[in-house]
Amino acid sequence: MNEESRQVRKKAVIFDMDGVISDTQELHAEVESALLAEHGITMTPEEITREYAGIPDHTMFRELFERHAVHTCSVEDAVRTKWGRMHRAKNNRIVPIPYAITLIKNLKREGFKLAIASASPKVFIEEVLRTLRIFSNFDVVVSAYEVPKGKPAPDIFLFAAAQLGVAPREAVVIEDGRSGMVGARVAGMACIGLIPGGTGDFPATILVSSLSEIHASMIHDLPIPR
Repeated sequence: MNEESRQVRKKAVIFDMDGVISDTQELHAEVESALLAEHGITMTPEEITREYAGIPDHTMFRELFERHAVHTCSVEDAVRTKWGRMHRAKNNRIVPIPYAITLIKNLKREGFKLAIASASPKVFIEEVLRTLRIFSNFDVVVSAYEVPKGKPAPDIFLFAAAQLGVAPREAVVIEDGRSGMVGARVAGMACIGLIPGGTGDFPATILVSSLSEIHASMIHDLPIPR
């Protein structure tokens, strides 16, 4: 397959939410770090974001509890406790990532179908979108709780594309987490990685340091993964 044949006009953009649209990844990591510390696991919010951004809660707690032989708390209880704290701590913490709202509105104006594919529960996704007043811009909202496997599996992206009515090769994913970038590639979708500095060894099609760098012609020109 040559480069020209891999150029496909894109019809949809699938956004991760925490860390791409809203600055809520920081809130996730802070709550998780404090909760893990209560069970003898020391991880800074930065370490959690680096290793587990976009990973479903059940997967993260299961891996860490097994790694550190934690038997004082079940995975289900940890997830339940986390979300209780998230809902109490979210006030004044839901703010947009710079240029996110402008990008979303511009892409909608350009005729792209838009979706959210997030590891957060759907009720939290919708709350964030309504707080930022952008809920109506999205055609589809998908939570990892709705698919068999979370990121880095491709399930959430393939489900979002199916709900949008587009082929995987016609969709582009915008992600800040390595697991999401892997999932997008496995799904056969081009991926834009939002990374501080815009450089590094990440499995995305292209890296940017700011959402202001993304525009319609860039999206259309992205090749699909081999």
